[in-house]
Amino acid sequence: MLERRLKLGRFLGIGVYVHWTFGLLVAYVAYETQSQGLIGIAFGLAQLFAVFFCVTLHEYGHALAARQFGIPTIDITLLPIGGVARLQRMPRIAWQELVVAVAGPAVNVVIASLLLVGFYLFGGVEILIEIFHAFVGPVETVATAQANGELAEMEVSADPSFLAFCVILLAVNIMLVVFNMIPAFPMDGGRVLRSLLAMVTHYRRATFLASRIGIACAILMAMAGVYVQAPGPVLVAMFIAYAGISEARQVEMMESVRGLSVSNVMTHCHHSIPMDATLDEAAHRWGSIDTTSLPITAQGDIVIGILRLKDLLTAIESNNHAMATVGEIADHNAPFAREYESLENAILRSGGQYRRIPVVNSAGGLVGCLDMDSMMARGSLRKHLASRPPVIDRFDAVT
Repeated sequence: MLERRLKLGRFLGIGVYVHWTFGLLVAYVAYETQSQGLIGIAFGLAQLFAVFFCVTLHEYGHALAARQFGIPTIDITLLPIGGVARLQRMPRIAWQELVVAVAGPAVNVVIASLLLVGFYLFGGVEILIEIFHAFVGPVETVATAQANGELAEMEVSADPSFLAFCVILLAVNIMLVVFNMIPAFPMDGGRVLRSLLAMVTHYRRATFLASRIGIACAILMAMAGVYVQAPGPVLVAMFIAYAGISEARQVEMMESVRGLSVSNVMTHCHHSIPMDATLDEAAHRWGSIDTTSLPITAQGDIVIGILRLKDLLTAIESNNHAMATVGEIADHNAPFAREYESLENAILRSGGQYRRIPVVNSAGGLVGCLDMDSMMARGSLRKHLASRPPVIDRFDAVT
């Protein structure tokens, strides 16, 4: 989902990206405001960019809070439905996750508070009453004050103005706080719920309960969207349900491998391709190997990358591979696992994009492979054998 994006820059050591679908939102806002002329379009786009600037600050709240606990942020991506700060991992300690989850909405509380202070300094109590009136509708006391001429002549309106711009920004930040604190995992409120549950039960159970409550919230949100004929809440509900189920499965997997090292579940295969091998040589070698990717090695079996079968086929079909080598088309940014590191760290570093990654020793030499599709079963077997008395390996005796 986060593959096609445009990088906006790197701030405070964190890359900020915008997803390509954000352009559709820009086009939609421009279309909706075209009846107001160029000024209306400019005002609408300025509101949109200001809102997503607040969303970006919200995500930085999460990222900087996580940094205090030694957890780096991979990147921040802006989507039409909001922002996503991809942390390398969520804090395992309940109170730390609570702090990270609350840090985002806390940023919006600060922004809304600063706006309210600004309104008071430049317009007094009268403008605060006007804003309240604009939010909640007619109130008898406000109407009476207006009749007596006690309020300022300044009216809150949706017409393009600096006042309307700030009022909308205030409303958006209040909505961000309220919406994000809905206990729909993995939204901020759902993470708060999970952290509180984790204080009274184990982490896996807390995640399961939070994800189920999140699905219930998503269903209610979708039903509300259908009732008012608004597609936005339905799309957000679908995202919440999908993301919640995915993260619950991820937690289930991580908890299952807790305490295991890479060496416990890796396969001791040594199939690789030298970096100076031609594509035809690689194709010939692949004919007898049942795998979709192979490590690329330099002198001394040092792993320098991974070559995927589909990339090899693409290069061969391009018809200009006569002198090409596998080192030229290999993925040199592919992750690898250390033989004795924790399995959790290796999984996190793989990022879920690679189903098979090479395992290296301290010198960087190839010692095996970590198969993401079979490691769970291997880990279960390892834990089973650890609880059983040792047995004689009769298979070696037979051979």
